[in-house]
Formats: sequence, C-alpha cells, structure tokens
Amino acid sequence: GRVMVEGRDLAALDEEELNQVRRTMGVVLQGTLPFSCGLFYSLNVFENVAFPLRERTRWPEDRIRRVTIEHLEMMGLREHISLMPNQLSAGMTKRVALARAFALDARIVIIDDFDSGIDGVRLGLLCELIRDVQRRTDATFLVTTHDMGAARELADHAAVIHEGRIVASGDADAVFASSEPLIRQLISGEASGPLQLRTT
Repeated sequence: GRVMVEGRDLAALDEEELNQVRRTMGVVLQGTLPFSCGLFYSLNVFENVAFPLRERTRWPEDRIRRVTIEHLEMMGLREHISLMPNQLSAGMTKRVALARAFALDARIVIIDDFDSGIDGVRLGLLCELIRDVQRRTDATFLVTTHDMGAARELADHAAVIHEGRIVASGDADAVFASSEPLIRQLISGEASGPLQLRTT
C-alpha cells in the first residue's frame, strides 16, 4: 500500500521533505505502564510538554510557559507539573502526552492505543476534548482504539483491523452498521460469531 499525506506519497519524499511533513504532526505513542507514551523520563511534566515547543518554534520562553500551562490545565494536570513520568499513573501519562501533542497545534495528530490506562469517565471527557480541538483547529486525528464507544464518538471515517489487515473501512456510520458477521463481531465484541479462541 501507500501512505499519502496531503496528496504526497511519503515513499517518494527525500529526508528533508519527510522532515517538513513530520513537523506538521503531533504523536502520542502507545503507553501502558511501564511504558511512557514517549515521554522523556529525565524531564518533569512541564518540561515534557514544553520540549517540542522549544525544538520546533522560535517562541519566547514566556509564551512557551503560557501555552504549556494552558494545555496541562486542559488535561487536568496543572497541579502535577513538577512530577516526573515515573510518578504518574498510566492515565496521567497519556494525558501529558496528549497535552504535548495538542500544544504544537499540529495539522495531523496520531494517537496510538487511545484508551489504554484511562478509566471510562476520563475516556469520555477526552473524547469530548479531542472533538473540540478538532473542530477548533480543523486538524486531522488518526486514533487507534479497542474501545468501540470511543471509536463511535470520534470517528468520521473508520477502519477495522483484524490480523494486521484492514477488513472494513469507510464512512464510520456505514462501517459500524455492517451486517458482515466478522465485522459485526469485531465491533460488538460478542463471543458468538466466526471468531473463536481456537481461531484468534
């Protein structure tokens, strides 16, 4: 297959062109403990969120501080700015990584394994927040999740992956309404269907 970003085939780009594309992206890596969602273990919460702003912008330090605090407050983490990553719960770690990605005002935000380490209430609140950020910035979000409630809440376009292959994709409402037995089972999580323990 091909990976196209804004009409450009990534495989055809040289390193400098790839770096230009990368600078338009924010990424939240998978992170259940003991992993860190890509946070730097040597930096506290504040410095982790401020790091890409210092690397990618020429903003003065007072603006970097203001934007960093604003995004940590958005994630409910204002009181935890001095903590180190190893002092955070899995859910807090995910929220710090989200704050870091959102602070960049990226055109494309990739969030891997969105629901890991987050309880149902915070997951619902983060879905609302992502929708709000998407509407405000018109950014594209690519989110992977096992939580079908979050997928339904967030997706305009959906793809269902089974054994490393996309088995359904398209308009989210159409994908979630599929009557194909494998797709229905993957979406519903029901025990009855073509997938059984001996085949998965």
